[in-house]
Amino acid sequence: MPPTILLKKLKFPGYKAWPHLVHRSMCKALDVRVKTFGHALEGSPTLFVSNHVSYLDIIILGHVIKACFVAKRDMIDWPVLGYLSTLQRTIFVDREKRNEVKRQREEMQDRMKRGDSLILFPEGTTSNGGTVLPFKSSLFGVTENYIHPKADEEGRPLELMVQPVTLVYKRIDNMPTNRMNRPRVAWYGDMEIGPHFDDFLKSQSVEVEVHFLEPVSRNLFKNRKELSSYCHRTIEKHLEERLRRVDD
Repeated sequence: MPPTILLKKLKFPGYKAWPHLVHRSMCKALDVRVKTFGHALEGSPTLFVSNHVSYLDIIILGHVIKACFVAKRDMIDWPVLGYLSTLQRTIFVDREKRNEVKRQREEMQDRMKRGDSLILFPEGTTSNGGTVLPFKSSLFGVTENYIHPKADEEGRPLELMVQPVTLVYKRIDNMPTNRMNRPRVAWYGDMEIGPHFDDFLKSQSVEVEVHFLEPVSRNLFKNRKELSSYCHRTIEKHLEERLRRVDD
C-alpha cells in the first residue's frame, strides 16, 4: 500500500495499475481464490455491472477489472476497505440527495470520457449471495446522453459498452456454498462488519467465480430501464445456473 499511496500522490505514470496489485495481494493473504470465466472488455471505457454480495467483492473485482468503483458515500468510512477504495479512485455517490443526481452523473461521465471504466452495483446494497435483488434503474443514468470520446472511421462516436458480471461464491472451506454456510461470506441486512469479518477469517479458503458475460451496446436499449432489466435477467440467470452446479 505505501508505494501505491506515494505513486498516486505523485501521479506517477502507471499509478492506476497499482491498486490492482494491492487487491490481488489481499486476495492471496485472505485465501480468497478467484476464478475468472470470459474476459473483461478492455481498450475502451466500459460500464461493468455486477451483483453485490459482500465487502469482499471490492478486492475481488478490484483484482480482475481495471476500473473505478461507484459506491455509496458511507463506504468511505469503512475500515481498510474504505481507504482502499479511495486508492482506486472510487466515485462516491449519495443516493438520498436527489439534487446531487445530475452532478454525480456528470462526474461519472467525465471519468469515462477521460478513459476510465466503471464498476456499478445496481442493487444498491448487498444480497445473501443466493439471489440477485432488484436493480435500481436510476443508477444507470450515467449511460444517458453519453457521448463516447472516440470516433469510428466515419467520424461517428463509438458506442458505450456495458458488460454484465456475475459474482458466484462457490465454495467455503472446500465445501459447496449453500443457504447455511453462505452467510459466512455474504454480508447483508443488519450484520455488523466487525464480527462478520472476524468469523470470515476463520475460514480456511473461499472460492469465488467471476463470470464476464457478453458485452452489449447501450444503443440497443430504448432507455435505462430496459438496460437495467436486461442486466438483471442476465446476471440472475447465470448465478442460478452456477449455484446449481456443484461438480466443478
